[in-house]
Amino acid sequence: MTLSFKPIAFWLFILGPLTTWALVPADTSSKKISVPITAPGYQISDYASYLKEAITCFRQDSIDKGMMLLSKSIKNITLQKDVTRIMPYQGYEVFSLVKDIADNSNLSPAEKQLGKDFFKLVFTSQPSDKNADKILDGFLKNAPNTVFAKRLKLLTASFKGKSALGTELNRLLKDSPELISANTMKAEMLFDEHKYRECITYCDQILAVWPQYAHAYQMRAKCYYNLDEVDKAIADYNQAIKFFPGYFVLYYDRADCLIDLEKYKEAATDLRLTLQLKPNYSWTYYNLTRCYKNMDMPDSALYFINLHINQNADDGDGYNLKGDIYCDRNEYETAISLYTQAINLEPDRRTFYVDRGDAYYYADKLDDAIKDLQKAISIDKSYPFPYDRIGDCYYQKKQYETAITYHQKAVKADPTYKYAYVGLNLSYTQSGNYLAAIDAAKKAIAIDSTYANALGNLGWSYYCAGKFDDCIKYSYKALKYQDDATYAMFNIALATLAKGETGKAKQLYTGFIKTCKEKKYEIRDGATDDLRELIRKKVYVAESKFIIEHIFEQKVE
Repeated sequence: MTLSFKPIAFWLFILGPLTTWALVPADTSSKKISVPITAPGYQISDYASYLKEAITCFRQDSIDKGMMLLSKSIKNITLQKDVTRIMPYQGYEVFSLVKDIADNSNLSPAEKQLGKDFFKLVFTSQPSDKNADKILDGFLKNAPNTVFAKRLKLLTASFKGKSALGTELNRLLKDSPELISANTMKAEMLFDEHKYRECITYCDQILAVWPQYAHAYQMRAKCYYNLDEVDKAIADYNQAIKFFPGYFVLYYDRADCLIDLEKYKEAATDLRLTLQLKPNYSWTYYNLTRCYKNMDMPDSALYFINLHINQNADDGDGYNLKGDIYCDRNEYETAISLYTQAINLEPDRRTFYVDRGDAYYYADKLDDAIKDLQKAISIDKSYPFPYDRIGDCYYQKKQYETAITYHQKAVKADPTYKYAYVGLNLSYTQSGNYLAAIDAAKKAIAIDSTYANALGNLGWSYYCAGKFDDCIKYSYKALKYQDDATYAMFNIALATLAKGETGKAKQLYTGFIKTCKEKKYEIRDGATDDLRELIRKKVYVAESKFIIEHIFEQKVE
C-alpha cells in the first residue's frame, strides 16, 4: 500500500466513531425501548470543514497552521465525547500524535518538526506519487531515536501489515512499557493470533493506566467470550458501555453473550438498542429472530427474519432459520420449502441438509429424510446427528438391525453423543436383545445422569427383561427429571401389576391418571396397549380388563 492511500485509511478509521451513533447517549435501561434517537450537539460538517482547511494549509506549505487546524478539528469533536475511548490502535494513535505535536512542550523542536513533516506528507501525497513511501522512510530512518519517533515508525509500519510490526513494537514497549498505544497494538496482535490469555494480560496493563478505555474492555470481553468465560465477557462489556454508551457494537456483542447464557429477553433489548444506534446493522435482525424464537414468540421471530431476508436476500442462513420457525410450529411442508431455498443458495452447507432431513423425518417422509441426511454425511462424516437420525428413520420403518448400524456409526463419530445410545436402546429392545438395550441406556446415563429419556427407556428395557423392580426404580428416576414423562408413570404401574401387586397397581393407575388430568399431560395409547398385551398373553387378564374399563374408561374388545 502506497502512502497516498494512508490518509484514506487514517480518516475512514477515525470518522467511523465520529458519526452520530458515537455521540448519542444510549438508553441502557431494561424498559421497553421507545425513546427516539436525538441529533448530536456537534455538527460533523464543522469537523469536516476544519479538516479540509488543514489539508489546504499543508498543501500550501503552511504546516504550522495546518497542524493547528488539525488539532482544532480533533479538540472540537472530543469536547462532545472522548471518542479515543473506543478507538483501536491506529485511530487512537493518530489522535494522540496530533495532540502531542500541537500541545506537548515535552517534545523537542526536532520531534515536533518530524511530526509536522509526517502529517504534511500523509495529507498531501497523491495517488500518482510513488515516491511517498520512500520519502517517509527516509526521514523516519534519520529521525532521532526517541519514543515519539518510534511511535511514528510503528504507526507507519502498521499500514504495511502485521509482519512489519514486531521489531518496532518491541522496541517501543521496551522503552515505554506503560505506553497505551503500544500496549493496545500488542493486545490487538495477540487477539488476531488467538492468544487470548496473553491479550488479556496486555488489556489489564492498559486499563491499569487508563481505566476509562472502552476499547480495552471490549478486547478483553472478546477474549473472555472466546475462552467460554461468558460472565466475565458481559462484565467487561458493561464497563465498556459505561464509558462509551453510544457505541452500537458493544450492545451487539453483549447480546451474543446473553444468547449463549439463554437470556433471550435481555439479549433482545441489547439488539434493539443496536438498531436504535445503527439501523439495519449487520445480522441484528437475524439474532433478534433467534431470541424471539427461543422465547416462543414465533410471530415476532417471523417479523425479524423477514427483515433479515429482505436485507440479505442471498443469505441461506436466513431461510434456514425461517424454516426452523415453521418446523417448531409443525408446519413441515413450509419448513421444507424454506430449507430448499437455503440449499439452493448454499448447496454445500451440511446443516441445511440436516435440517431439511429432520423436517422430512417429522413429516413421515422417511426416504427423503434418509437421502438428505446421507448428503449431510458426505459433506462432513464427523457429525453424529445425521447417522443417529437415519437410525431413527430405519427404526420407524421397523428395520431395527439397520437402525442399530447407524446408531453405532453415530457413537463412533462421537462416543459422548448420548442420544445415539438411546436410539440403540430402543432398537435393541425391539429386537429382543434386552441385555444390549440395558447396556446402551446405561452408557447414555453415564454421560448424563439426569437424562430422563435414557432413564425411562432403561426402565422399560428392564420390564421387557422381567426385572420389574429395576423398571420401577429407573422409571421413578425419569420422573424426577421430567415430571410429564407419562410413559414412565404407567411403566411403574404396569411393573407393579406384573409383580402381582394388583391392588397397589390399580391405585397407581388411578393416581397417575388423576395427575395427568390435573396437569393436562397427554396420556398415550401405549398406557393401555401394554395392558392389552398382557391380556393377549393371558397374564393378569381380569385385572388388566378392569383397569382399562374402570380406570381408563375404555372398552376392551
